[in-house]
Amino acid sequence: MAVARRLFRVGAFPSLNESATAILRSDSHRSVVCDRHGSRSFHSSPSLLGSSPLKPRISYRIASSFSAKGHWFDFEKNTHAFDPSVADAIGTSLQGPDPGFPDHAARRRSRPSSGQDAFFVSRVGRSLSAGDGGHDGNDGGDVAFAVADGVGGWAEVRVDPADFSHGLCTYMAREALDWDTSTLGRLHAKSLIQRGYDRLQQDRTIVAGGSTACVGIARPDGTVELANLGDSGSVLLRLAAVHHYSAPQTHDFNTPYQLSIIPQWMRMQAAIFGGEHYEDVPNDAAVSTISMQHGDVLVLATDGVFDNLNNQDLLKIVTGRMLLTGAWTGSPKGGIEVSAELEKLTRPGSLGTLALSGTRSRPHPRSSPSRAAHQSLQGLLAASIVGEAKLASQDQRRDGPFAKAAQRYEMGRWYRGGKVDDICVVVVLAVEES
Repeated sequence: MAVARRLFRVGAFPSLNESATAILRSDSHRSVVCDRHGSRSFHSSPSLLGSSPLKPRISYRIASSFSAKGHWFDFEKNTHAFDPSVADAIGTSLQGPDPGFPDHAARRRSRPSSGQDAFFVSRVGRSLSAGDGGHDGNDGGDVAFAVADGVGGWAEVRVDPADFSHGLCTYMAREALDWDTSTLGRLHAKSLIQRGYDRLQQDRTIVAGGSTACVGIARPDGTVELANLGDSGSVLLRLAAVHHYSAPQTHDFNTPYQLSIIPQWMRMQAAIFGGEHYEDVPNDAAVSTISMQHGDVLVLATDGVFDNLNNQDLLKIVTGRMLLTGAWTGSPKGGIEVSAELEKLTRPGSLGTLALSGTRSRPHPRSSPSRAAHQSLQGLLAASIVGEAKLASQDQRRDGPFAKAAQRYEMGRWYRGGKVDDICVVVVLAVEES
């Protein structure tokens, strides 16, 4: 069943004004508390609010996995791990002509096959050239990452929704890499959205479109600043417990906050027939700061995940994989603790064939066996979440979070099962350096 995401407020002629899809993420474990200026509650465990005077240095092992709707999920081909010793960024092409106005066709060919969802992971500042650093996921500086979900309804007016989301991630990655901390100070998550959006508006190849965004910047002291605009979001898991999670930003059911570029002809049509386009700005993003500890797992995901899995589902998936690999182990007191083998498990290829048995998905017959991203712990976690979300999206016997929300808010409409959509996940695993 197709589900329309709303681009603008309905006016005098609703049939002319309904165009595109944005999904409310909702489940029984979440509540929406936000205001127009970006402040919102960020649910957390009280025990995490304190901080020690001397914080250990934390490095971040990051991987992303994705699956476009209508395609098999290939856990080898569609899982990428961020290694700063190999590349400054993943998820976006940093090559090409004038970075302000890159060749559009070349950029389309080079971007990941993640459909209308996009992502990136990059350094903040080019402190070291690729190949100079070790596998620490950080190399002494901050690291930026994000997911973005293009508004699919733009396809109805012959606009590729993926152009906006992938373009936004491309420009955010470039802004992060070009950031000079010594003269500009620290880069903040909301500022990164603003700078990427400003660059996108200057790109003459992007004439229309819209996207949500969830952006994070992680620092060596374990502090992670998160900015979320729309119904993508984040969940922090620690030792088999949910410690933080973001709430979706929505104007109404099925209507998330979204960055947009509205062409003049659509503004004229709205002026004639009535209606108002939703045009949220980066300053509307809700900002939260969390503190990651050794062994913590932070998940950023688009609504393709949260429409089909709730926080407890994510906790079950991550806990199962962490225990299976030995990254988390049982403590003598009967609880769970971080294993001494955690750092080794995050190295490329460290899991070997174990990663193949850890994901319920179908590999592509032409995928290269030499790709080792999915065989690291962070890669396995990302691929496992995408694989489970993919299965849930195609299961018409079990109502997912979106189906339950649709039944609650649109009682006259019949909606059952999962929500088929593009799916994208970024997993950030914290490792304390000793």
